[in-house]
Amino acid sequence: MAGDEFLYSEKPALDQLQSNGWSYKNGREFAPETSDIRSSLKEVVLIPNLEQALKRINPWISDENLRKIVRDITLIQTSTLMEANQWLWERITQYFSVEQDLGKGRRGQTVKLIDFENIQNNEFLCINQFKVKGPIQNIIPDIILFVNGLPLGVIECKSPYITDPMEAGINQLLRYANLRNSENNEGCQKLFHYNQVMISTNRDGARVGTISSPYEYYLEWKDPFPTMKEELGDNPNSQKILIEGLLKPRQFLDIIQNFTIFEIEDGRTIKKIARYQQFRAVQKTISRLKTKGDRKQKGGVIWHTQGSGKSLTMVFLTQKIRRDPLLCDYKLVFLTDRTQLDKQLTNTFRGAQGETVLNAKSVSELKELLRKDSSDLVTSTIQKLEEEDLDFSCLNDSDRIIVLTDEAHRTQYGTLGAAINTALPNAPKIAFTGTPLITGKMKGETVHEFGEFIDQYTIEQAVADGATLQILYEGREAITKVTGDSLDALFERYFKDKTPEEKNAIKKKYGTERAVLEAPKRIEWVALDLVEHYREKIMPNGFKVMIVTSSREAAVTYKKKLDEIPEAPDSAVIISGDHNDPPEMMQWTNKTDHQKAIENFKKPLHESSLSILIVKDMLLTGFDAPICQVMYLDRKLTDHSLLQAIARVNRTKAKKFIGYIVDYYGLTDYLKEALEVFSATDVKGALRNLTDEIPKLEATHTRVINHFKDVDISDLEKCISLLKDDLKRQQFEIDFRSFSKQMEVVLPDKAASPFIKDLKSLGKIAIGARNRYRDEQLNILGSGEKVKKLIEDHVFASGIDPRVPPTKLFDESFINTIDEIKGDEIKASEIEHAIKAHIKLKLEDDPEYYQSLSLRLNEIIGNYEEKWDELVRQLLLFRDGIEKEKGEKANDLGLNETEFAFYNILNAEVVKSFGEETFSDEVHERILSLVKKLVNQFEESSKIVGFFLKQDEIKTMQRNIRRAMIEDDFDDPDLRKIVIERFMELARVKFK
Repeated sequence: MAGDEFLYSEKPALDQLQSNGWSYKNGREFAPETSDIRSSLKEVVLIPNLEQALKRINPWISDENLRKIVRDITLIQTSTLMEANQWLWERITQYFSVEQDLGKGRRGQTVKLIDFENIQNNEFLCINQFKVKGPIQNIIPDIILFVNGLPLGVIECKSPYITDPMEAGINQLLRYANLRNSENNEGCQKLFHYNQVMISTNRDGARVGTISSPYEYYLEWKDPFPTMKEELGDNPNSQKILIEGLLKPRQFLDIIQNFTIFEIEDGRTIKKIARYQQFRAVQKTISRLKTKGDRKQKGGVIWHTQGSGKSLTMVFLTQKIRRDPLLCDYKLVFLTDRTQLDKQLTNTFRGAQGETVLNAKSVSELKELLRKDSSDLVTSTIQKLEEEDLDFSCLNDSDRIIVLTDEAHRTQYGTLGAAINTALPNAPKIAFTGTPLITGKMKGETVHEFGEFIDQYTIEQAVADGATLQILYEGREAITKVTGDSLDALFERYFKDKTPEEKNAIKKKYGTERAVLEAPKRIEWVALDLVEHYREKIMPNGFKVMIVTSSREAAVTYKKKLDEIPEAPDSAVIISGDHNDPPEMMQWTNKTDHQKAIENFKKPLHESSLSILIVKDMLLTGFDAPICQVMYLDRKLTDHSLLQAIARVNRTKAKKFIGYIVDYYGLTDYLKEALEVFSATDVKGALRNLTDEIPKLEATHTRVINHFKDVDISDLEKCISLLKDDLKRQQFEIDFRSFSKQMEVVLPDKAASPFIKDLKSLGKIAIGARNRYRDEQLNILGSGEKVKKLIEDHVFASGIDPRVPPTKLFDESFINTIDEIKGDEIKASEIEHAIKAHIKLKLEDDPEYYQSLSLRLNEIIGNYEEKWDELVRQLLLFRDGIEKEKGEKANDLGLNETEFAFYNILNAEVVKSFGEETFSDEVHERILSLVKKLVNQFEESSKIVGFFLKQDEIKTMQRNIRRAMIEDDFDDPDLRKIVIERFMELARVKFK
């Protein structure tokens, strides 16, 4: 598949990069033995290129300062990968400072690593197959993007015809950066000190992440903006779009400078770059702000759906404004409706660029800050301003002020908007909203107030991109829903023990609906059903839930009823307090307790058992907890409140396939009406009913079953045989994953019942095919826990342990395993793939010998195809001779096993170089002599502790090989180069 990888992914990527302004070189040109650019494989910075760029961008720099900068960059003094990466990014975007006399005395001077103003003043170089030495082994990324000698991007290309190429590519990137298991030292972290983007591509799929991105946060770049998709040809593939939109030199530097941020989340630094819709929206906004015209023509509305990174878009916009020569001195005024967002923006702005952020805590303070002509950044929350008189006069008529508001649709902006318009009559206003605008009068008013739409990113687009999850709606327990004709009947049921007078008093005080919603007996029934639903559907995968209640009193009752259920999940109440609260209510409103509960809720279940947050209004907007998969609704929510609340469960997380809204109130009765206030396009896909998932389940089931047309899927051996072909097996794996994922969504609902039998059988086929064909990508590990348990229990019941790997070729039990198999065709298949797995395992131990075995195996299979009994016999003979033959050949040559492996390499390369016909006995004797001499030197040298980590020792060994080859008349430079390289690789295996 290596050929497919280069042909379909790597080469097209290199070609497109070159057409977009990148120079290209092959990694072989940078081998230390043949190049002056690198002194060793450990060097990841192209130092000569960096030095030339520094001199070109900073022509005044002295040799002394040049050496200092290069030393600081190549020897970054930090303790972690993230610290090194952030330090380098800060040096790129905020520059170095050095002391130097430029004619006016010695003073601080700014040194730039990259010229962001003059793009052509930088060197853009893409190199493929650039070998890098890590602590334990070499890595060879497919493509590295160097800017001024710094490796700022790594692209891993995969064939579109392997099983799950995207997962394979991302997994390899994580290995290269040593991010899978840092203790293994399996990659080269130093390369990623400089990294700004990590890209996995396979032509048809291409995703980008950063050094802190888990798999689910690698996302596609779906818009080549400012290029139109049509300009890239008919149906351009994902790889082509990503390279055009993200990796053109100007865009790439823009992403690094203005669309990258480091944030602290749960005590851990996270590196984030913009998603395509954020990049597009910011560029459009900058363009809008620069247009000629009045404030409305310069302003507008950005609608990006909840969970798609709206807050970060604000930050990226600010960074871009601050670095734009025409906009950098504008005053920026941020008005938000959430204290949490206000705090987040304040901290982010300060952290991102050392911005002076002034937070107005009152109207008088806001007025004072608005009067100033300084180019600062002012933030304030709507709530603080609404508490006071908004009688504003004109405070500042400058047109160099930009007002940015959050959630533009809110009614608060009516009065406040008028006040701001009066205070800042010429300031353009940019409105951000995470929920669509209500159609009709309010939508018209919003556009009239702020200007036309700048950019839109809908709910449906975010789900399709994987930026957010689909939300599934499920109505529960009709006997408890508080809508329709049943309300009075419910009241009678819950208060049947009361007298008529007491019932009337309750209705008079609370009203029928509130009385029913807060009825302890009803809440007890809901709590029992809710816990059952959580245990069956959500808890197995490790996720958590929220309960939204109609009142603070109901929230407290929920807590009490949950605590009465035996072994119920841990829960906490998060409700606001009031000065007049009685003591029994005050215990639930403590802010310190709330903060602790929120922190514990966000932790994995194995770290904190707190599984349920019970709320009324708090946390329904802006609360970001990807571990939350379900919202149990027991109150009426409408319009924006509904869309904002349900978005709490749409955040992505590993093995979280969907978000759930479980309705105990009776939302179904007015759901359509609640969403009709928005345009159909805007809210398309906001909520899907569980019944909508059944056709999807049926479709995925049909696709996977079609792999076994006219075959009974309970016939395990026949089904496994049908998956012999790699491509067929790959497609089956993709379709089986889709089916099992959809089953995980629907289970344990009874609608899944008709498919459970086939799920078990297909899972058994997947495990059997994995074992037969030694195909580790074919597994059920990606399935949810409910599906995995069903399959594993079924396989266990048939006497097979699904966790036990297949029998190895030379295990004592292998022959017994073969004898137990019925049918020669199946026996032949089992032996064939066991041999292939053994060859793959041993290949790096003796590459030439085991590669020759692979060719012989294919020859045997070709000669005896369809003659199954004879093929079994020949394969077993071949199996018996594999290691025996190797030993005999080595003995005949007077070599031990290690020497034999080196001999095979040298012998093969000499044949390629000299040609078989010129290969004399005298040449052969020289090969044997040279191998023994060099292996002896390797044995002595490798006794040095950390030999392969010491570049001086490695260089000495390379010189010894070169010298020995010349002395033995192997003086062809190309032959020496390849032998040195292959001998060093083999030595790392043999003498590690």
